[in-house]
Amino acid sequence: MDLINKDTTVVQESESNNDERYLVPGLIRGLAILKLFDQHQQEMTISEIAEKIDVNRSSAFRLIHTLEHCGYLRKMSQKTYALDSNVMALGFNSLSKSSLIDLAMPLMRELRDKIKIAVHLSVLEGTDIVFISNVQSNGAFTSNVHIGTRWPAHATVIGQLILSQLTNAEIKKRYEGMTDWKVYSERTPHDIDSLLLRLQEVREQRFMVSWGHFNTDMAACAAPIYNQINKEVNAVLSVSCPISTYTEEQFRHEIANDVVEYAHKISQFIYV
Repeated sequence: MDLINKDTTVVQESESNNDERYLVPGLIRGLAILKLFDQHQQEMTISEIAEKIDVNRSSAFRLIHTLEHCGYLRKMSQKTYALDSNVMALGFNSLSKSSLIDLAMPLMRELRDKIKIAVHLSVLEGTDIVFISNVQSNGAFTSNVHIGTRWPAHATVIGQLILSQLTNAEIKKRYEGMTDWKVYSERTPHDIDSLLLRLQEVREQRFMVSWGHFNTDMAACAAPIYNQINKEVNAVLSVSCPISTYTEEQFRHEIANDVVEYAHKISQFIYV
């Protein structure tokens, strides 16, 4: 029995030590090339790529030519290359099967940990916004917003952001017959005309801030999450906290910038 265990251990160690024998250097370098490209480095020459992955120009050319042939790189000019559409297709099938909530949750938690306040995900249903995911703040304050909570879209920055993406005809159809225009502050639209006027302003904004306009003692900031296929708004990322948590200037600048940044990060994963 001891001999069998000893032999098994030797075999396992041998397999572990020889794992590198099965690696394909060309594939490793090809993947390294694809990872070089990002929003800051969208095009590169053969020489630049060769330098970054530490190979000679001839080797870089063969790798780039192979990636171009397979549809992962495309030639932008006589000298530069950029990512091609097949790179997106690599992850599309997996991402398209993942729900918006699953994709957004890790980034929502990351945003919460950075700014220490509650983070929400909302969609539009009829004339209401519905909260479909929440991450509570890690401070003393506990948000009373829960999954399934509904608020009137016309009165909230979240709802106004989503509505602003619709045509005036679509908005009028949604609010046809609306009689209960609840007003929460002087900034709340009170009829279809004032709503359309507000939405005209909203369409020019990357984000919206409510400083006590819906809940008098609460601040909220919202930014849209876009679908990468049709560029439509799928949902809205928002944060909320008591007004006493931050100064208004901090909230409108530092916090708003973070919300926009993370809404953009989530958008990069949305293809359905």
